[in-house]
Amino acid sequence: MPKVFMIKVESILKWTIEGSLLKKLKMVRAQILSKNSDAVAISDSDLHITLAAGTGWQKLRSRIKANDIDEPEFSIDIDPTVKVIEKGGSKSWYVKLKNQQDWKEYVMDSLQGTYDSGRVYHISLANLTGNKVDSVAMVEDRDYKDEYKKFQSSKKMKKYRAELNQYNRRKGTYGNRDRKDASHKNGRIVGFEDESVNRGRAEKSRLKVEEDFYLGEDITPKQLSDTRKSVNKQFSSLGMSVDLQTRHFKKRVDDTRNVKPISSAELVGVFKRAARKWKSKNFTDTILNTIDPVTGTKDNQAVIYDKQTDINVAAVLDITKSRMPEFIVKTIFRKKEFGTRSPRLEV
Repeated sequence: MPKVFMIKVESILKWTIEGSLLKKLKMVRAQILSKNSDAVAISDSDLHITLAAGTGWQKLRSRIKANDIDEPEFSIDIDPTVKVIEKGGSKSWYVKLKNQQDWKEYVMDSLQGTYDSGRVYHISLANLTGNKVDSVAMVEDRDYKDEYKKFQSSKKMKKYRAELNQYNRRKGTYGNRDRKDASHKNGRIVGFEDESVNRGRAEKSRLKVEEDFYLGEDITPKQLSDTRKSVNKQFSSLGMSVDLQTRHFKKRVDDTRNVKPISSAELVGVFKRAARKWKSKNFTDTILNTIDPVTGTKDNQAVIYDKQTDINVAAVLDITKSRMPEFIVKTIFRKKEFGTRSPRLEV
């Protein structure tokens, strides 16, 4: 019997609904219609989960086939709480999917890229017309005010503001409203400049987080945190944690050794495939028994090489801590032939 693909590659990338989930959705939809006179049901055949859409997806669409994408390894279920959203004259009734982070990682790994990174994975059940295209696109809005508040309340920023205030008091300019800011260079205050110049420069700097991070993309603090969580989730099955050591990496965007920049999705995919291939004992024993050919001593180091992406992950396994072993990543870059003294473990 031929395999039925739940993935559909169309103007959007979507997961179609059937089986027990469809039965549950039909019951929820009936409740919506009974309580809302303006709600019109979206037909069973049009119920779906949007995985990717927009310009990023359109650029990728021609290269993706439904049978290229594996089925999720997690259960597909909904939060039965019905939500309503209105925007631009449109109105939708929908339910969110459980396991939002799992869905995000699934899409990132399947497409090898971060598309619709803020998407809320959901299923629209009704709108004002019954036509699926009239539903409100559910893309999560970032709470910039909350992000800024947290940023400004950090110890680093409190110390930074205290230094500025002290400098202004010494210069006799504190509170004089001269529209001049104390300017920093290489971590030191070097004088005053117009606030528009200084604050404009600061605003640009926020567009790129962690300048020494090796990923070839502008990554938000949340995306960076998600990447760390994702790779640790993959290696937890091997009985170890992962330290990406982001503060030590050089950004690889302009590195001539990389054919193309390394995305966070590719990195998560490498760790996922590595975790699938090795069981804990085999993996740790291989690394713990590695010998440096120059010194002749054990060095607990290895390089994971991913054939699918040509990405190399060089790391050392630290077993000195009381908690689980830690896989400390030293560097990552894309190169098919990577010369190393450490064993190269192929995924």
